[in-house]
Amino acid sequence: MKVKKDDFANKERVCKKCGDPLRSTSKYKYCDNCRREKAKVRKEMGGAAISLCALALSCVPIVRNFIKKD
Repeated sequence: MKVKKDDFANKERVCKKCGDPLRSTSKYKYCDNCRREKAKVRKEMGGAAISLCALALSCVPIVRNFIKKD
């Protein structure tokens, strides 16, 4: 089934998360507010992952000192 251009143009675009109508020029599936929230969470999780990796890497030399070598 082919989609006509008129049907596609008349379809109202809404945000996938909150359902607010999107601007006609928006190329994203989320509104600006939801995109900002997702970016904020992504930044927070990235900072936590980096600090966790740094902690793990700092423990490696300590653990290597306590392992007995034959």
